[in-house]
Amino acid sequence: MENMSRQLIWAVAILLLVARSAMAAPSCAQVKHETTPCLTFLQLQGEVIQDPSPACCSGIKYIASQANTKADRISMCDCVKEALSSILYDPQRLPLLPNLCGVKLNLPPIDQNYNCDE
Repeated sequence: MENMSRQLIWAVAILLLVARSAMAAPSCAQVKHETTPCLTFLQLQGEVIQDPSPACCSGIKYIASQANTKADRISMCDCVKEALSSILYDPQRLPLLPNLCGVKLNLPPIDQNYNCDE
């Protein structure tokens, strides 16, 4: 009986560890990978707003599904900020992405001066 209790405790502990790791924010590399298809949309200049690509929207949907806590959102914002730091883009186009992709996510106009902690 004691052996069964130990097995049950180990099983519960393993399930908790798996659940916790499944809920963790994605890595910065994963965030960059998911948002790379959006670069074309972000680099467009002018008044005309074209729809983002399906691959971009897929990445935005993934990001939205992973933004569970404030810490997750800050971490992902810092990753996006880092990824975009070396290219020319229009930060005002970032907030348009969730709506155009049909996602409920507050995505601010992140540029190199944006404070992700706020």
